[in-house]
Amino acid sequence: MPSLFHTLNIGSEALYATRQGVDTTGHNIANAQTPGYSRQRVNISQRTPLEIRNLVMGNGAYVKSITRSHDHFIEKNINVANQDVGRARAFAESMRSLEIIFSPELQASVSDEMTTFFNSFQDLSGFPEDFTVRSTVLESAKNLCAAFRRVDSDLRTARDVLNDRVFQSAETVSKNLSEIAQLNVKITTLEAGQGETANDLRDQRERLVREISQHLDIHYYSDKFGMMVVRGPSDVTLVDGSNASTINVRSNAENDGMFDVVCVDWEERHERILNKGLTGGELRGLLDARDDEIPSILNKNNEMASALVSSFNEIHRQGYGTKQFSEEMGRNFFKTPINTDRVAADLELDDAIYESVDAISSASSALAPGDNVIANQLVMLKDRRILGDGDTTLQEYYSNYVGTLGLTVQRAEHFQQANDILIEDLNKRREAIAGVSLDEEASNLLKWQTCFTANSKVITTVDEMLDTVLSLKR
Repeated sequence: MPSLFHTLNIGSEALYATRQGVDTTGHNIANAQTPGYSRQRVNISQRTPLEIRNLVMGNGAYVKSITRSHDHFIEKNINVANQDVGRARAFAESMRSLEIIFSPELQASVSDEMTTFFNSFQDLSGFPEDFTVRSTVLESAKNLCAAFRRVDSDLRTARDVLNDRVFQSAETVSKNLSEIAQLNVKITTLEAGQGETANDLRDQRERLVREISQHLDIHYYSDKFGMMVVRGPSDVTLVDGSNASTINVRSNAENDGMFDVVCVDWEERHERILNKGLTGGELRGLLDARDDEIPSILNKNNEMASALVSSFNEIHRQGYGTKQFSEEMGRNFFKTPINTDRVAADLELDDAIYESVDAISSASSALAPGDNVIANQLVMLKDRRILGDGDTTLQEYYSNYVGTLGLTVQRAEHFQQANDILIEDLNKRREAIAGVSLDEEASNLLKWQTCFTANSKVITTVDEMLDTVLSLKR
């Protein structure tokens, strides 16, 4: 038969439950701004009732569990969307940095310098012997060479920057994989008891998964022990229980020493290159820009420089200069490139042109000071179709590949914006379920405080009743 001590125990258990409610509410408020935190809730359940004298009597309540507000479906969708967002964002940022190289605001673009260069030859055709005009030709030629070299240098620098970002991204992923493996062990240990759930550790583990999904494409699941198994590109195992693979980089001599992304298993027995298997995440976006877009633009800049050098030198060798060069022909205007893959990078004027402006060919006949036939032919080169399949001029070719770059940047930005909208919507949905509302938690505090006061009254009442019972014996 229940006694007053049983009633006292009901009050005591209720006090514990309400105190746990206050603790959990305080924990929610403290973590309101913690990234990845999921709001926690105390689940109070009735105890099994007692049957006394044909009456079923209540037996109080107890804390059944503390659970977190969480939606696995939304979490999965966020991680899938993160892969697209990471790729789109990295690619768009990379392409914007390339667009700056060709910005018309620089006022020293290849197009501008080429226009100035041919205009100077137009002036030379009118005044073939004028020293000032020839000096202007020399300076404009130097500026044109510098413009080609600057574009080549800036593109290669941008590629090196992206290569460093590949290393940093791989390093971040590797660190997070190791932390997930450690959390797997901690979660399994804490959840060894019946009904126990390591809410905070599970939040931390899922936050790490979200961070990884921004860098590369993954899928994951929990095994029968509650440990998370993470698989990456080409289904390579990244985390399995307490074991985590390492994501490293390795220089590829066949790709100008750029880094390949490699996965090394936890026993360090197997190494797998992930470049081709990557389909999403920041790493894919960086590799697309580094290994596809930049080399393509470098090749176009190089082709343009090569066409200019070969065509210009061919005409220039047929002409004569002034003074000591008025009887000599066969001189190149630009240096003959040693490496055909680095014409733009190494573009320089011929030594004779540097040493004397009289070496600039303008005449088609020896000892003919007023002859401007070669100068005119060089000017006409501006409008000759010497690129592509013989259907594109130098300026058209430049405008075409710079315009293509602009369209690529525009498409990348639109793709990024679309994915940003999607991930923003998913994050709002997650926040609506798992986020902490300070107004709601303040209301919960008042509720738990009221319950605590009421249960305290139960205990003080039972204590007074016990005093009354004990005083009957006096």
